[in-house]
Amino acid sequence: FMALAGWDAEKSVDALPGVLSLAAASGMELAAASDMVTDYMSAFSKSVSDYTGEALTAAEFSDKLAYAQANSNTNVAQLGEAFKNCAANMNAAGQQMDTVTALLGTMANQGLKGAESGTVLTAVMRDINNRMQDGAISINGTSIAVSDANGNYRDMIDIMADVEKAVDGMVETERSAALSAVFTADSIKGMNLVLNAGTESVRQLEAGISQCEGAADEMAKTLNDNL
Repeated sequence: FMALAGWDAEKSVDALPGVLSLAAASGMELAAASDMVTDYMSAFSKSVSDYTGEALTAAEFSDKLAYAQANSNTNVAQLGEAFKNCAANMNAAGQQMDTVTALLGTMANQGLKGAESGTVLTAVMRDINNRMQDGAISINGTSIAVSDANGNYRDMIDIMADVEKAVDGMVETERSAALSAVFTADSIKGMNLVLNAGTESVRQLEAGISQCEGAADEMAKTLNDNL
């Protein structure tokens, strides 16, 4: 799978320790873990970075998946199914893997996981793009910036936090009507799940995912230290 993804021998050998740890930590077969890492490191090609502009290694990518599995109600295989339906679109919208994974983990905590959660997250971004005018959407008369001064997409969690402020204090019917001005039936579910959890909890999960060096190796050692 690494060769099929265009990785040379040196890159594949360098990646093996991280991928082996991910396979052990997740219970996946090595081939499946390799396929997932190569697929989604490629799918997140624009945004797979550690926020310093440096590309992630396979080990760092594996750590993030392992951490998300350990700290939200999903597993690596389900995250892979979710990524299949959202990674390319979220990457095109400049969203970091950490942000996407934190949003998927938050939705999984409330029962929406796997392929369905990836579809819903894509729908949220689609509706934001469809309703955006001059780089912003409007919720209940509040203008919420989707892009920054340079025309780049803002972080999705930041956008959702502004939506959260715009509907704060509303009763359920008011909030539903306000959100329906932007979000359609297949995306409003995801927005409601994130708002129910609170964007601060999403930020906390995202912060953990961004600072989780060694998570896959630690989990693999725990799982393999006895029969």
